[in-house]
Parts: sequence; structure tokens; C-alpha cells
Amino acid sequence: MKKVYNRILLSVIVFIGIILISNTSKAGELRLKNLDYKVQLNSDGTADVTENWRIYIEDTNTLFKTFEIDSSKYKEITNVKVKEIKSSGNVDFTKINVEKYHVDKNCFYALRNSKGKFEIAWGVHAEDVTRTYEISYKIVDAVKNYADCSEFYWQFVSTESEIPASHVTGTIILPYNVSNKEDLKTWAHGPLNGNIKIDSEKQVSFEVEDFSANTMLEARVVTPNYIFANNQNKKNENKLESILSQEQKWADEANRKRETLRKRQEMIETAIKIFFIVSNIIGVFLTVVIIKKIIKYHKELKEHPVLQPEMKLDYFRDIPDEKSTPANAGFLYYFKSTGLQYNMSKVISATMLDLCLKGYLSFEEVVGKKDQIRVTLKQKDISSLTKDEQTIYELLEKVANNETKSFTMKEFEKYARNHSSSVLSKINKIEEQVKKQQEEKKNYDKQAIKTYSIWLAKGVGYLVLSIFSLIFMQILVIPAFIASIYSFKVGSRYNQLTQKRSK
Repeated sequence: MKKVYNRILLSVIVFIGIILISNTSKAGELRLKNLDYKVQLNSDGTADVTENWRIYIEDTNTLFKTFEIDSSKYKEITNVKVKEIKSSGNVDFTKINVEKYHVDKNCFYALRNSKGKFEIAWGVHAEDVTRTYEISYKIVDAVKNYADCSEFYWQFVSTESEIPASHVTGTIILPYNVSNKEDLKTWAHGPLNGNIKIDSEKQVSFEVEDFSANTMLEARVVTPNYIFANNQNKKNENKLESILSQEQKWADEANRKRETLRKRQEMIETAIKIFFIVSNIIGVFLTVVIIKKIIKYHKELKEHPVLQPEMKLDYFRDIPDEKSTPANAGFLYYFKSTGLQYNMSKVISATMLDLCLKGYLSFEEVVGKKDQIRVTLKQKDISSLTKDEQTIYELLEKVANNETKSFTMKEFEKYARNHSSSVLSKINKIEEQVKKQQEEKKNYDKQAIKTYSIWLAKGVGYLVLSIFSLIFMQILVIPAFIASIYSFKVGSRYNQLTQKRSK
């Protein structure tokens, strides 16, 4: 019988485990630790761009860089190269001429994609690593020559980019020095915390910290047109005044936003200061209140000592109550430890054995299958069984074949997989039925457990208050923590079975 019991127990544990198991998934992540641009502007109006990506990659096959195709901004992008920068030696990627969602490792393509954009994509096939890639290309007709100036206006990052960056930097280098530094003008558009500056008569640089995904970043550089004397991308009109007017309008708008953010920040800082002052005043008041509570709880512990059995109990090898069901016995046995809910697999298997002894079902080994047990239900009236036994028997009836009134433990597991919600509902019902039965037998005091729950809630509340006080009301930390301990100790005095006397 012990062998049969072990097999039943194992099967029941498996089917309850099936009910409780849940699956989790993890998506890949990309984050640029550093993104650096170097732009060399040439006298013929082209621009040689080198992008350096220092990027953290988690479970990703391919990286993408896309450009809007806009003839008003540039003519075409050529001479694309991709390489991985490694201390052991750089790896030049092989160019392919077909668009792929998953590009082969150490390969790249640079072409007009199916969405009508120019796209550079390269295969990385990496998981949980940080790597450095260098992408270089030439922009044809990147600079426009007007009658009164020359303009380089380029969007480095579009709002479609979904990769955030900790640090973005860039330098734009002219082919020649401007004769007068005042004639070199530059602007940047994007995050308000960004900064762009003129380093010399020949170089401009920009920098942004904590660059968010789906954020645009662009730069505009205006010079005298003699800097790009060989540029054929010309337009015979004056542009400088309209550029200055447009940028001034945008600058005023950005300054208004900065001023609004500054005032908002000042308001937040003031509110925080007021909050800390008020919270500390409240903290002092609550400290006095909680200290009074601790004194009260201390007295209550003395007035409500730990209960000890009031009668001498004999030792029994078996359950003293011969009419007790396995669920009722389990409730009393596990009351002060893990509780009945966490031992339900043992309860169900023990109840099945008990029902077998009472003639409500039988067990037999399946022929040809050494470790498989078949359970057959007897057609008997179950009204004389306790509520918990009836619930378990009804569950077994649901599993059993309508014709043979039997099932194997494998079929039991399959049923649990397919009907997890209803099975779990019956398991919860068993515990409630047992509690009611034990309350009727006066072994269990429902009101005492309610009192225990109240003290438990108080203890958790004080503990949360203590943790919260670490940040806002340090004076309250220790009193709240002590009150939490006292609440748990007082509550434990009510988490008891009753002092039932024998007659």
C-alpha cells in the first residue's frame, strides 16, 4: 500500500504543479553607451561621415541605420563601409546587395529598402555583450552654396531611432578656415540639454547626455561660400537672412521651453523642501504616538501570555479522532507550519487512500505498465462523507471515464492541465470546508484568526512605514520597526488552535 501511496502522491504533486506553473519571456535590449560622429566637409560639397557605435547588445541579430531619401538635403550616399573595432584587430564586414531582416554575421548591405529609405544594416548575432562598430559613408551634395553663404544641414538621428544613448558627441570639420570666426555660425536641434559650440575657425562640435530613444538630433552649419568654392550644388539666391530669422525663432522657442522647465524645476525643489519639513514635523508627532503604542503592546504581551496546553495529553501513534478525515488531520498538523494549502497534494493522495479503505474506490496496477496506477470509482452514495471528502470525490468523478468510471494517474495529470482553473477552485474549496468543520468541533477559533490577521496587517503597516521613513522621516525608523516586531509577536498569540478540553 505504501508503494501505491507514493505513486499517487507523486502524480498529485505533478498535477498541482501544473496548475501553478507560469512562463516568462525576455525581450532583447539595445543601448548605445557612446555614439560619436566625425564629419569631414569637403570643398566640393560632399561630406565624409564616420559613426562610432559603442553599443550594449542583448539577444540581437542585426543593427540598422536608416536615412530619409530627400533630394533637398542630399543627392546620394555612397562608399559605405562597416567594421567592428576590436583590440585584437578590426573586422571589415562584407557587403551584400540584398535586403534582409537577419543579416549574416560580419556582413552588411547599404541600399534603398522596401520602405523607400536608404538603409545600412549589419549582422552582429550577439547576446549580452558590448561591442564597437564603425560605419563610414560619403554624402553627395551635402552642402548647398547660396549667393551669400554656404549651408550644411544634416539630421544625425531621426525620431524613428529606437536606441537610447548615454552619450552622443560629434565634430564637423570644414575644408578650410574661415577668415573671420564671426562668419562661422552653427545651431543644433534636438534635446534641450544638448550643446553645440565653435571650437575654431575650422571646427564645430556638439554633445548630448542621456539621449532618449525616438528623439531627433540635427546640426546646421553656415559659412561664407568661398569655403566650398568647388561645390556645384548651387542656388542663386540669398539665404543667410532667412536662415538667421528661422533659427532665431527656433532659439526663442527653445529658450521659452528651457525657462518653463527651469521654473517647473524650482517649483518641484520648493515642494520637496516643504514636504521634508512637513514630513519631519509629522514624523515627530507619529514617533510620540508609536512609542505610546509600543508601551501598550508590551503590556498586552504580558496580559496575553503564550498559551500552553491545559491538560496532559497522551501520545498516539495514530490520529486520536478516528472519524477525522486526512484533510482535517492535515489542517491541525500543518496549522503552525506551512498550512494546509501548501500540502494539498498529500491531502488529496491520503484522502484517495482513505476512500479506498472505506470502499468508495479501488486501485490496481495497469497491466504492462509497471509504474502506472488505475483508479476505479465505486457507485456508492457519498452523502455520508464529510464535505471535504465529497469535494475530492466529485473531482475524481470529473476525471473518470463516464463508462468505466475509472482513470489512470496519467489521465489525472492531463485533466489538471486542461482544467487548471476548476481544479484550483476545488482545492481552495477544500480548505474552506475543513476550516468550517474544525470551527464546529471547536478546535479552531475563527474570531481569533481574524484578530491575528489584524495584528499581522498592523505589523506589515509598521514595517512599510519604517522603510518609508528611511527616506522621508528618519526619526520614525526605529520606533516603527520596534512597533512592527511587537505587532507580529502579539499577533502570534492569537494564531493558535483552541484549548479544547476532554469531557
